[in-house]
Amino acid sequence: MNIDLHPHLRKRVAKLSAADRELIAACLLALGDGFGNPHLHSGLEIRRLRKDMFECRAGLHWRVVFFAENAVLTAYDVMTRDEIKAWLRGF
Repeated sequence: MNIDLHPHLRKRVAKLSAADRELIAACLLALGDGFGNPHLHSGLEIRRLRKDMFECRAGLHWRVVFFAENAVLTAYDVMTRDEIKAWLRGF
């Protein structure tokens, strides 16, 4: 499955440490292979947030928020769990 990186994600990831960037890159690579295959994505902890919006865990601290439309996943942002809760309230 194809993964597009939204400019918002690119901007946020650029500000993170190298270790965090590696975790997020590994999460995105695994997400492309595992999304839609329940047995493969069990370790990714993919969770549905809204109809076409999901989150995927990238390490202990970060979550990647992405949208699934047709055969493309759009990685939108990287947030903590608390940031996602606050963001969804205003969504």
